[in-house]
Amino acid sequence: MSRIAIVKVRSEHDLEWNPGSTAKTVLKALGARDFLKRMQRTSGMSFMPQLTLPYLAALGRQYNEVHGKEHRFELVDEPPERIDMDGYDMAWLTCGTPQAKATYRVADRARRQGVITVLGGIHASMLPEEAAGHADSLVMGEGEDIIAQILTDWDAGGKLKERYRGTRRSHLAGLPVPQWRAALVDDYCPWVVPVQTSRGCRNACSFCSTTRYQGAQRRHRPVEDIVAEIRLLQKSGVLTPGKTVFFTDNNIVWDTDHRRGNKDSSYSRELFEALIPLNIDWVGQGEIGVSEEPSLVRLMAESGCFLLLVGLESLSQTNLTSMGKPCNTVALYEEWIDFLHRHGVGIIGCFMFGLEYDTPETFEVTEKFIHKWVDVPQISLLTPFPGTALYRKLKREHRLLHEDWSRYDITHVVFEPNKMRPEELDRLYQRIVAGVYNHPACLGRALRHAARRTVNGLPRMGRLSRFTSILAPNLIYARLARVGRARNMTDGAVPTGADMLSWLRGSRMDGEMSKVLY
Repeated sequence: MSRIAIVKVRSEHDLEWNPGSTAKTVLKALGARDFLKRMQRTSGMSFMPQLTLPYLAALGRQYNEVHGKEHRFELVDEPPERIDMDGYDMAWLTCGTPQAKATYRVADRARRQGVITVLGGIHASMLPEEAAGHADSLVMGEGEDIIAQILTDWDAGGKLKERYRGTRRSHLAGLPVPQWRAALVDDYCPWVVPVQTSRGCRNACSFCSTTRYQGAQRRHRPVEDIVAEIRLLQKSGVLTPGKTVFFTDNNIVWDTDHRRGNKDSSYSRELFEALIPLNIDWVGQGEIGVSEEPSLVRLMAESGCFLLLVGLESLSQTNLTSMGKPCNTVALYEEWIDFLHRHGVGIIGCFMFGLEYDTPETFEVTEKFIHKWVDVPQISLLTPFPGTALYRKLKREHRLLHEDWSRYDITHVVFEPNKMRPEELDRLYQRIVAGVYNHPACLGRALRHAARRTVNGLPRMGRLSRFTSILAPNLIYARLARVGRARNMTDGAVPTGADMLSWLRGSRMDGEMSKVLY
C-alpha cells in the first residue's frame, strides 16, 4: 500500500473564514448566538474548499476498486510552512497562478525528501515548461484518465512518465463522488460544499481561461448523477442543514454561444426541477440576463437558489464589448437585478477595474451602483492570467509589469493600464475597497437583504439566516480585497466593535432590528 498526498498549498488568496472582533461583537449584539458559535468553531478553515482534491481522491479510490489495490489517499490543504511530506510515497500537487511559487517550493522540498511529485492544475497546464522543473511528472488537462495511468505506472515499478496529458471526455456520466472524508480534518466543508454539473464554455472572454482549459464544447453531467451525489453528501453528513451547495459551473443558467446568439436553458430547467425535492440552499454562477426568462428565475428560486454570482464586470458597454462579453447590457442591469431581488435571489456582483476604457470617474460611478443594487460585491483588478487572450495581448504589447505570479491575485496591479498610471489605478482600487467594504456598508447590505419582501416568499430561510447569508460572504470578500495589504486601506480607521454598535444604535434600522431579523 502506498500513502499518497493530494496537496493544495493554501495561501491568503483562499476563501478562509477569519472573522474579526467587529463581526463577532455585532453578531453577539444581534443575538445570532448559533451563528457566532459556528464562526468561532470554523475560524481559519476554508469557507469553500477546492473541489479538485476530493475529486482526485475519488478517482484514486475508483482505481483501487477496479484493480484490487489499497493505496491510501489523504487531502493536504495547508499553508506551505505547515506541509510536511515525510512519510508519503507520492504527492500530487495542484495549483492556480497565485499559489504557483509557493507550490513549487513545497514540491521542491518534497523531492528532496525522496517523495515522487506530480504537479498539475490550471497554472501547470498553461505554463508546462515552467512547471516541469519542479516535479518528477507533469499533468496537463483533465484528470479522469490520467489518474489511472499514473497509478498503473506506479504499480508497475514506480517509473512515471515525465508528462501526462488528459483528454476531454465528450460526456461526463458516471463520474465518482468526491471523497471529502479523505481530508485530515473532521469537517472539510464547514460552510459551502462545491458540486460540479458541467464543463466548457464557447464564449472565450478575453480575461478567462475556461475555454482553453476545458474546451468550447459544453459538457454536462446527467441530472440523475448530480441528484445522487447530493443525496449521498446529505446521507454521509458532508452536506447538512445550514450548509450551502455551490455549483462551480461558469454558467448554471444557460448554455450559450453569444457570437451566434444562442441561449439554451433546457438543461438548467431539468436540473432545477430535480433539485426541488432535495430541499437544499444553493449558490451558482450565471448571467444577469437570466431575468429575461422569468419562468426560469422562478424555477431557480424554488429549487433553492438564494444567491447568484454574476459577472457584471463594468458599467461601460464599450468595456464589455472590448473584453468579448456582449451578453451584458448595462442599460438593463437595474431592471434585471430588481427582478431577481423580487423573486428572492440576491446577487454577488463582480466588477473588474483597469479595463481599457476605465477612467478615474469609473470608480465613483461603480461605487454608487454597488451601494444601491449589489448584495455582495466582488471587486477585483483586471488580471492577465497565463493562457488567456488578455495575457497574450498585454505581453505582445509589452504592458506586463512583471511575472511575479504571487501578485497575480486580482488585488494587485500587474500591467500598464490604458488610461491611467499603475499607481493611480492602485490608489483608486484601494479607495473603492475602503468605501464598499467598510463595516457599516457590509452590515447595511445584509440588513437590506433580510428585510426585503419577495413575490414568492423566498428564500425559504428565516430572516436571521438571510442576514448572515449576506454578511458572511461580504466579510470574506472584504478580506480578499485586502490580500497582501494592511487591513486599514482607508483614509480613516477601520471601525471597532464599539464603533459598530454606535452605528447600529444611530441607524434608521435600529428600531426595526428585531422585526427585520425575527
